[in-house]
Amino acid sequence: MFSGEKIGKIHFIGMGGVSMSALAKLMILKGYSVSGSDLRYSAELEELGEWGAEIHLGSEPEAVKSADLVVFSGAIPATDLELLQAIASDKKRIRRDFLLREVSSDYDRVVAVAGTHGKTTVTAMLSSIFKEAGELYTAHIGGETFDAGNLSYRGDSCFITEACEYRRSFLALNPDIAVITEVEPDHPDTYRDERELFEAFEAFSSLVKEGGTVIINADAKFYRMRQTAYKKVFTYALESNADLRAVDMRILENGCYGFRIRQSGKPNSDITLSVPGRHNVYNALAAAAAARCYGIPDKYVSSGLKRFMGVHGRFEYLKPFRGAKLYADYAHHPTEIKAAIRTALGLRPKRLVVVFQPHTLSRTEMLMKEFTYSFCDADAVFFFKEYAARESRGGKTALELYEKVAALGGECYYYSDMMKLACALADYLKPGDLALLTGAGDVKKVSELL
Repeated sequence: MFSGEKIGKIHFIGMGGVSMSALAKLMILKGYSVSGSDLRYSAELEELGEWGAEIHLGSEPEAVKSADLVVFSGAIPATDLELLQAIASDKKRIRRDFLLREVSSDYDRVVAVAGTHGKTTVTAMLSSIFKEAGELYTAHIGGETFDAGNLSYRGDSCFITEACEYRRSFLALNPDIAVITEVEPDHPDTYRDERELFEAFEAFSSLVKEGGTVIINADAKFYRMRQTAYKKVFTYALESNADLRAVDMRILENGCYGFRIRQSGKPNSDITLSVPGRHNVYNALAAAAAARCYGIPDKYVSSGLKRFMGVHGRFEYLKPFRGAKLYADYAHHPTEIKAAIRTALGLRPKRLVVVFQPHTLSRTEMLMKEFTYSFCDADAVFFFKEYAARESRGGKTALELYEKVAALGGECYYYSDMMKLACALADYLKPGDLALLTGAGDVKKVSELL
């Protein structure tokens, strides 16, 4: 990594993001001095301070001057003061995805997990499997697992990472094994249409090293539409013909699934998951396929998946409240919302109450129709003011989405203030209800007010 260059101190702009904080931790473990900043306080930022990183809350251009390398993500605007200072000081600069490529170059093999949905869970499941098998690996995870956080560092043989399509950052990687879970429009500020999106994933699949493997969900629309664009792929599915299939599926009392993995020419293997939801069967199949392609014995695949307890914010049980139960889910796309609702209904609550906070104005506008019909199976929906993230204008708001959903009938409410939302929920919830807090913003904090 950084061959021929003297790099002692690395400064991260936007260090509080889960993916960036994981990279910062890895750099500390690799012996680098690390500093960084973020505009908002977060648990990730606090944890990095405990790891020994120099932390700055807010923009701190002076901190850049002592760095040998400045790392920034594609979401950092060109007007960022620290980035401008790095340019003015002629500091070596690298985007997060290219640092990821530099890091991965130190490993014998690289497994990259891409897709609109499920990539965090699949990456975390793979980490659990590799741990069970005693492999020397590093897992860079875009979420906080319950046992290892967002980074599992156990050696330098295999690097397992998420490969994000935002700003086409996954095209910086050159993996040995590439997983593509599902491809749906999600970033209108990166892809103008579905064709551009599909072509980006096809380009990602072409970056796999010679002799490597591309693993794809054969049930996914993008693959059914353009499968001729993918060569020599290994497929998994629940419904379609595929190399790896889940059969004999059964739902357990806790909403989790048991099933058997069937692969032509290999003995079936039994899987019991400890995370609920039918969508997690797909995630488990993707992880199992990658593990098998890597050569990990099935007994470790089975035990690793059973031991996997999930990722914070992915249908995470938060706490009881006056006889009701509170859950949080990162779902911020219509497909994910439907999956979370289906999982919640599998627990058979008396009423399902969904709280949704849209994430980014542009996504809400692009998927307005799909969002409108995502909540049909909920008994009531509470909309919370959008989390605009990097956007300040344009697009559609949570209020506009609420108006669309309210026009369909049923119980539907809107709040722009978190305290008022929490009070309304407290009055509404009854024993036996399940409240599902969905979105990629700060909606989960509502639970702290209850």
